[in-house]
Amino acid sequence: FAPTLVAPDFKDLAALVRDRYFEDAEYHLSASVDDSGRAAASVADWRGQPLFSAEHDELAASTGKKPYRCPAARFDLWVFILNQDNFLYRTATLKGVRQWLGEFGGVHVYHNGLRVMPYGNPGNDWLEMNLRRVRRPEERPGTNTSIGRVEVTDTGSRLAQKTDRSGFVEDEPFSELVRFAQGAMDWMANRRLEQAEKRRARDRRTDSTTARSAGQAVRTAIDELPESSRMALDEAFEQYDRSRDRQEATLRKEVQLYRTLSTAGITAATFAHESGNPIKVVKQSIDAIARRASKLLGDRYETLLSRPVNGIQRAVYGLAVLGDATLKLLDHDKRRLSRVDLHDVLREVVDTFQPFLDGRNVATKMCLCPGNPYVRGSRAAIESIVTNLLNNSLTAFENSGTMGRRRIELATSVEDGRWRLAVSDNGPGIVDISTRDIWLPGHTTRKNGTGLGLTIVRDAVRDLDGEVDAQEHGDLGGAVVSVRIPILGG
Repeated sequence: FAPTLVAPDFKDLAALVRDRYFEDAEYHLSASVDDSGRAAASVADWRGQPLFSAEHDELAASTGKKPYRCPAARFDLWVFILNQDNFLYRTATLKGVRQWLGEFGGVHVYHNGLRVMPYGNPGNDWLEMNLRRVRRPEERPGTNTSIGRVEVTDTGSRLAQKTDRSGFVEDEPFSELVRFAQGAMDWMANRRLEQAEKRRARDRRTDSTTARSAGQAVRTAIDELPESSRMALDEAFEQYDRSRDRQEATLRKEVQLYRTLSTAGITAATFAHESGNPIKVVKQSIDAIARRASKLLGDRYETLLSRPVNGIQRAVYGLAVLGDATLKLLDHDKRRLSRVDLHDVLREVVDTFQPFLDGRNVATKMCLCPGNPYVRGSRAAIESIVTNLLNNSLTAFENSGTMGRRRIELATSVEDGRWRLAVSDNGPGIVDISTRDIWLPGHTTRKNGTGLGLTIVRDAVRDLDGEVDAQEHGDLGGAVVSVRIPILGG
């Protein structure tokens, strides 16, 4: 049953009871999955205008594009942006919507037309919306900023209720229903993040153009003044230009520092993860020394202790290599603008990584084009690009458990005044994530990854007026990630 309020003298309140605040939501996600497990989704804005749409392969890209093994269902989610500016021209008040979402926010479940408790009740975040928002906060809804429903049509009784009727048994059909809903929200967050990044890039270009136009207008106005007034204004304006240039240079260095620190953090995290093997060798060697030294001393040291001692030496050397690579990334001089010989940086980064690559059974091959291409930029920026691309391949090997001889190839070429670096490997390729989403911050297939490596590559290349590209599988079998950067010569 459904209650109906009839209140002719209070039509506004009756409409509020009937319609709630759904029309004032900033975004409306509509997703569905059919009996065969194929899904589709779309997002509209608060005016009802369509923004994005996707079919199954895009929605399920992070899980191998597999069909969802759940009953047919429809998922609707209304997402609100709770700031005063968004409610200036809405019928609802910000306070009213906040209070409403505080009581009813979250995603509720309806099974064959009946509401199923406790899903969507206060404190029951069955889709882990808030946890996922904490991990990757930008453009993600939480239970206090959205309200939704999952309507399940389950004629075959694939969802089993618990014996105490307190929800569903969390078996495969239920887990797949969760996967479907989370996949739809992830897709919406990715598209919104992509849109936000385009907006930020557009704003940066607009600000730059506006600043140049304003400067030219001031210069024109000064030139039209009498000569007696012009000299003082010329000097003042030149002083302003110098001050602004210094500020811009400082900001540019700060941005490069943050990216360098991010790269160092990613590298340190990778090295820390991989340092388990050297540390294990140290421990085993010390244990062996302790056991054998207690029994046998003297001349028999060479026979009994040389091997563990050599093991300690190898482990210490491995740790030293990792620490050295991290410190090199943080070198202050590398953040200065200068002529950067691209092949020199490439060779130096690979040489730094080489002992670590050897320890991981990774063979590297460099195929460098003739000449010495160079750019004007910071050495740190180019190092960040190469380092993160190498880390990307190493992560692919680790995630897939690639055994045998691992291979990474770095190939360069120059065409139409642009230097191209392509890094390929024989790992599993780009799986469980689309080539469109790998560049977005926070997106990673590694359990404890940061999802910043390829974002840093993209941003560093864009700062050099370059482009990035990725292929799921190349000639070696694994992924191919390439960058193109305009060069000054070489």
